Amino acid sequence: MTLTNRVSAFFLGWLGLALIGFAAAVYLSARADLHRQIDDQERQTADRLQSTLDMLVAAAEIHRDGVEWEAHERTLPRGDIANGVIWLVQLPNGKIIDRSRPMRVDWLAVATDDSANDTAGSTWRVARRHLTPGAPQVQPPEHRVLVDEPASVIIYNSLDLVTAVPWTSIRNDLPRLAWLLTGLTASLWLTAAFVGRWLCRRTLRPVSEMAAAAANLSAADPAERLHVRPTGDELEGLGNAFNGALARLEEAFVRQARFTGDASHQLRTPLASMLGKVEVALRRERDEASYRDTLSSVADEIRHLNRLTEALLFLARADAEAGLPNLADMDLAEWMSTFLGEWQSAHKASRVELIVEGSAPRVRAHSELLGQLVDNLLDNAIKYGPVGKPIVVRVRQSDGAVELSVEDAGPGIAAEDLPHVFDPFFRSASARAAGVRGVGLGLSVARRIAEAIGACLTAESQLGQGSRFIVQFQTF
Repeated sequence: MTLTNRVSAFFLGWLGLALIGFAAAVYLSARADLHRQIDDQERQTADRLQSTLDMLVAAAEIHRDGVEWEAHERTLPRGDIANGVIWLVQLPNGKIIDRSRPMRVDWLAVATDDSANDTAGSTWRVARRHLTPGAPQVQPPEHRVLVDEPASVIIYNSLDLVTAVPWTSIRNDLPRLAWLLTGLTASLWLTAAFVGRWLCRRTLRPVSEMAAAAANLSAADPAERLHVRPTGDELEGLGNAFNGALARLEEAFVRQARFTGDASHQLRTPLASMLGKVEVALRRERDEASYRDTLSSVADEIRHLNRLTEALLFLARADAEAGLPNLADMDLAEWMSTFLGEWQSAHKASRVELIVEGSAPRVRAHSELLGQLVDNLLDNAIKYGPVGKPIVVRVRQSDGAVELSVEDAGPGIAAEDLPHVFDPFFRSASARAAGVRGVGLGLSVARRIAEAIGACLTAESQLGQGSRFIVQFQTF
C-alpha cells in the first residue's frame, strides 16, 4: 500500500468515526428534545381544544327540559380559527346548527376519531362535548320553539360541540433528521475522501519526484542531485539531507578515484626504479662492489615502497577502524621525553628541542599510533627545515586542551596550499621544484592517526617563517 493510501485511509477512518459519533449525538439529543416538545404540544393542543369547548358551553343554556342555543345573543368567535381552533355545534343526527365561519367544517361533522383530515388532506386534532338537559325527558322532541318569549327561543333535546385544531406532528421530524444527518455525514465523508486524497497526493508529490530522481541516479554522473522544492517543511529537509549525502558520496568517490590514480602512480615509480637498476646491473658482469651498490639502492627503494604501502593500507582502513580501542592514560610530557630520546638516537644528524610549558595534564592516547604521528611530523620537519636548525617540540595547555606542536624553520607554506596539506598525495609546487623527496602521504596519515586517537591536527604557516603543526588533546 502506498503512503498516500495509508495516510488517506487513516485520515478517512478517523474522520468517519468522528462524523458518525457526531451525527449519533445530534440525533439522540434531537430525539430527546423532540419527545419533550411532543409532550408540550399534546398538552397545549388539549388545553386549546378544551378552552374552546368551555367557551361554547358558556354560550349555551342548559335547562331541565332542554338545551338552549341562542348564538345571536352571544359574542362568539366567527372567524376562521378561534385561538387557532375551529368549531361547530350540531345535533346528534349530524345536522349543523352553528359553526365558525367562513371556513367549511362539513368534514368535521362526520369526524368520529380524535383526529381527522379536512378536504385538503391536512390533519386536525378533534375534541367533543355532549350537552344534555338537567333532568331526563320522556320522549322529548328534537327541539321546541317557545313563542311566548320576546324572540323565538329554540330548545334542543341535546347538542354536540365539536372543536378542532390543525395538527402537525413533529414525530415526522425524527425520520427527516435521521436522513438529513445520514446524507450530510456521507456527503462530508465523500468530499473529505476526494479532497484529502488530492491533498495527500499533492503533499507527497515531492517524495515521489525524489524517489523517481533517486532511481535514475548512476555512478556515471556522481554530480547529479535531487530536485528539492523550497517548501520549507520536513520534505525539503529530507531532500537537502539526501543531497548532502550524495555530495559526500561524490566527494568520497572522487577522492577514491584520485587516491587510486595517485597510488598507482606512486607505486609504479619505485617499482620502475628498482626494475631499471636491476636490469642495468644484469646487462654485463660487474664486480662485487657494483652489485652491492645496486642491491643497496634497491633496498632503499624497497624500504621506501614498504613505507608507502603501509601508509596506503592505513589510509584505506582508517575510516573503518575509527575510534581505535585501548587508549591509555599517559603523561604527555614524560612520554615525549622518552620518545624523543629514542628518536634522536636513530636520527643523530637532526636536532630536536623539547619545551614543556607548565604542568601539562594527562591525556588519553594510543602509544604506538601517537609515536607514528609524531614521527611523521618530525620527518616532515626534517625534509623542509634548513640543515642545522633545530626542530622545536612544545607541550603546553591552551584553552582547556593539551597541545603538542612541532615547529620547523623551513620556507613555510603558501596560503593557497595550506588547506590542502593534509590531502593524500598533495605536494606543493614549491616542494616539487625544490626536489624534496616524498609522496604526500605523511601528513595525511598523521591526521588520520590524530582522528583515530580522538585528537585534532592543524597547521599554521607563513611563507619565509616556517611551519607549525599542532596536535590538540581533550583533557578529562
